[in-house]
Amino acid sequence: MCGLVAISALALSAIGCARSVSRAGGASVARGVRNGTVVRILLVNDVYVIDTLRDGRGGLARVAHLRDSIERTTKAPLLFVLAGDFLSPSVLGKWYGGAQMVDGFNAARLDVAVLGNHEFDGSRTALLARIGESHFRWQSGNCSEANGRAFPSVRGWDTLRVNGVRVGIFGTTVVRDYPAYVKCRDADMATTALVDTLQGVGAELIVALTHRNMFEDTATLIHEPRVTAILGGHDHNGRRFVYDGRLLIKAMSNARTAALVTFTRVGNRWRVQDTLFRIEAGMIDEPKTRVVVQAWRDTLIRRIGPDRVLGVAAAPINAIDSISKRESPFGNMIVDAMRIGSKSDVAMINSGALRFDDVMAAGPITRHMIEGIFLFADETRALTFSLTGARLRALLEHGVGVGSLANGPYPQVSGVHFAFDARKPTGARLVGELTRADGRVITPTETVRVTFVSYPACRAGDGYNIPEAAAACKTLEATPTAWPRTADLVLQHLESMQGRIVAPPIGRVTRLDR
Repeated sequence: MCGLVAISALALSAIGCARSVSRAGGASVARGVRNGTVVRILLVNDVYVIDTLRDGRGGLARVAHLRDSIERTTKAPLLFVLAGDFLSPSVLGKWYGGAQMVDGFNAARLDVAVLGNHEFDGSRTALLARIGESHFRWQSGNCSEANGRAFPSVRGWDTLRVNGVRVGIFGTTVVRDYPAYVKCRDADMATTALVDTLQGVGAELIVALTHRNMFEDTATLIHEPRVTAILGGHDHNGRRFVYDGRLLIKAMSNARTAALVTFTRVGNRWRVQDTLFRIEAGMIDEPKTRVVVQAWRDTLIRRIGPDRVLGVAAAPINAIDSISKRESPFGNMIVDAMRIGSKSDVAMINSGALRFDDVMAAGPITRHMIEGIFLFADETRALTFSLTGARLRALLEHGVGVGSLANGPYPQVSGVHFAFDARKPTGARLVGELTRADGRVITPTETVRVTFVSYPACRAGDGYNIPEAAAACKTLEATPTAWPRTADLVLQHLESMQGRIVAPPIGRVTRLDR
């Protein structure tokens, strides 16, 4: 079994080690395509930085070299696509609005990108500026401007000639509660219309480029047999699903992996194969992309000042997105800083607010690293307000409910211990009493001071509903600096450790169904 493939300067033969979806599966192929004709598409998704990660993985210059190497080895062009989420969030993106990402993907010769939900984090003006700077095509067939008109230079579908095949590619975006300048309609209804259009214009191979939830993409693949493959994003961990000889695939976030999908005509069908490449140390950088990456490296220093060391971590601190969506030492360190800095009884943060998505290696922990955790500064102000024990329990129930558990709403907590059973229905999963760290029970009628970040507290972010925070939110609205940045509380907390940074152990949350 092929699995993941590491590719180096000398290991391009690994391209042939692919997983075959079906010997003769896939959607039917137009008669004009010769038997044995091959089309290749290289996918990345959810890429927030153009440089390598601190753990040595990723790096857009490496992906660009991989693209070029595949083309040289196969002596045929391929399509390089991005399944959404790259303008935001990132440390540089807070100040440059994603300009660094467009620069990098321009250099890497990206062909097509679909709008992801984080493309709408900034203003309409910023989004249109980034689209205007792009040398690649943009797609979304279900998201438009508020007036229903397409964003300038954003199309729902397109056809591109690849190795003599007219490839039809269309884009869809997850439907969310977006800023007022964005209007998104049902992606499945849009898919049907887009595929109808592509068939009508003579597309010989139809591929979807999506930024949607895995269960949505799965349903689309099942119900739309005319789509040979869905190349997706939004899920960061790398996913794969096969149905009726057709493929749904997603790479890992931040270009930790790149997926090569190969379509070959076999008889009157498309055979689909996929190879997943690790993007890691030892790979070669493509020179033009490397120059762009290097040019952006010192821009953070110019913008917010030189970095400084807060202390030294004796062991690595794993802050990767997928890990932090359950209790983790990293999450516990953040909420301890919030509780101690705010002098509250309990502190919480929704895991989706922790965006570092990397490993803090053993050694110096710096200010710039902490700034990289909180990429939505206005959504992570630390508000403090009063709750009863019963209401605190209700918030925790929401955090471990269906759709919340292992996702953005999952709460990292300090000052409270609890147990839950995911086999129980949502709203009734907590088992036993809520207790403080010293074992004292938090009764339903007891009042506790709780610190929570502004996005869930004030904007119902990640599905939280907290009317008790209304007064604190009103203060924040009137004076945006009235409540401290969580980043500043973490900086203070780490500096108070006097040079030796140790993340607290887990054990505050007990899961009973494992």
